[in-house]
Amino acid sequence: MPHPSYTSEAVAARGKEIYQQQIREKVEPQHKGKFLSVDIETGDYEIGTDDLSPSMRLLAKRPEVVIYSLRIGFRAAHRIGFKFSSQKQ
Repeated sequence: MPHPSYTSEAVAARGKEIYQQQIREKVEPQHKGKFLSVDIETGDYEIGTDDLSPSMRLLAKRPEVVIYSLRIGFRAAHRIGFKFSSQKQ
């Protein structure tokens, strides 16, 4: 859901920028596959094994937080769909 002060595009752009410039070198590769949520206004971030807990920890610190989330080391946080093979094994 977009934040009243930011478009979805602005949240994503700022989140990616913060991750690339300030966080990436600190967390890759030791946390590859984990989920990271970053406060786009402060640069504060949290890491977790699921996609919800890092965001919840940021919300507990600052209820008005604007969050961008990603999966460390992956282009997308989740995959949609699957590959089906009709070959019998």
